[in-house]
Amino acid sequence: MKFHLWFDPTQDFHNYAILWNPSEIIFYVDDVPIRRYPRKSDATFPLRPMWVYGSIWDASSWATEGGKYKADYEYQPFIGRYRDFKLGGCKASSGSASCSPPWSQPSGPRGLSSQQYAAMDWVQRNYKVYDYCSDPSRDHTLIPEC
Repeated sequence: MKFHLWFDPTQDFHNYAILWNPSEIIFYVDDVPIRRYPRKSDATFPLRPMWVYGSIWDASSWATEGGKYKADYEYQPFIGRYRDFKLGGCKASSGSASCSPPWSQPSGPRGLSSQQYAAMDWVQRNYKVYDYCSDPSRDHTLIPEC
């Protein structure tokens, strides 16, 4: 999925978070869930240990509406800054599905609350600009998570 956020992310710092546990992956922006990826099968859900890294790169071919917005290298070097970076996790060998997110308002023991689902629905109805599961040019039989 691809979103145009409801604010200009270049004007101020914002909180971006990913809650990844054995049953689901939830993406958040400023504590608002924007996407939930539930585990449907072992074949479509990554279960191996993970790591975090960041990079800045020119994604003109897929992330910029087919190259509509090109990187302007006149403004390089490009710099990413992190403030109040928090990283939390559980050991892969623990097998615990109750790993807590690194912010103060965790989702309930069975996933998102009804208020969080409503917020995610609002974001997806108003700010989602692409979903590969509804792309008519894709063969959905090859995308089992859809």
